[in-house]
Amino acid sequence: MKKIILSIIMLLTLTTTVNAQYSGLGRVQNLIYVDNKRYHFGFILGLNTMDFNVTNYGSTVVDSEGKVWFADQPDYSAGFTVGIISDLRIFEYLNLRFTPALLFGDRTLKYTDNEGNIAEQTATVKSSLINFPLLLKFRGQRSGNYRPYLLGGASATWDLARKTEDPVLLKKIDFGIEFGIGCDLYMPYFKLAPELKMFIGLNDMLDRDRPEIVNEKDLKYTNVISKLTSRIFMLSFNFE
Repeated sequence: MKKIILSIIMLLTLTTTVNAQYSGLGRVQNLIYVDNKRYHFGFILGLNTMDFNVTNYGSTVVDSEGKVWFADQPDYSAGFTVGIISDLRIFEYLNLRFTPALLFGDRTLKYTDNEGNIAEQTATVKSSLINFPLLLKFRGQRSGNYRPYLLGGASATWDLARKTEDPVLLKKIDFGIEFGIGCDLYMPYFKLAPELKMFIGLNDMLDRDRPEIVNEKDLKYTNVISKLTSRIFMLSFNFE
């Protein structure tokens, strides 16, 4: 399914880029007055990759067998994004955007000890996040059917998929900053905007209150981590 979605997105991008290059020659200029609207709406389809920024305690944490453990996220996997767009025009080169989206993805933490041995159990964290970004869109000068832009602002996430039986449990709510770049491509009937964004979480997401864990050996998956923050990379296609 992910390969099919990626193929469709690549085909859309190629088609619209060829069309925009042809239009940029001055022969056709689509949607001439669309940027003069006070507000407009749209929807988002895209892919994401979720990441952890892991800070380990290091040599201060030793288990019952005298081993020191370290956590890391060596692999990445693609997730899916869908959302809606609400856009308010402030003036010619600045818009205010609220783009709530639902992000599906997962992250896997692997553990190694100070002797290089890999733990039998990994900690896979599956997430279904509602993302609430409030962003400023700084638009450049339109050239033909192109218009590049920059994004920046604050964002919060709410996790709908927490499972208390997981070795590593995340807190429900995170907050941070979000920024990115994109380009509006003016089609005959709508705008398509390929957009690349990054969310950097500022909150320590590790939930250390784990009374449900009865086996003390399983606590090492939490105890070795000093701080755990989130990062999300998003490739989106905005239809407006």
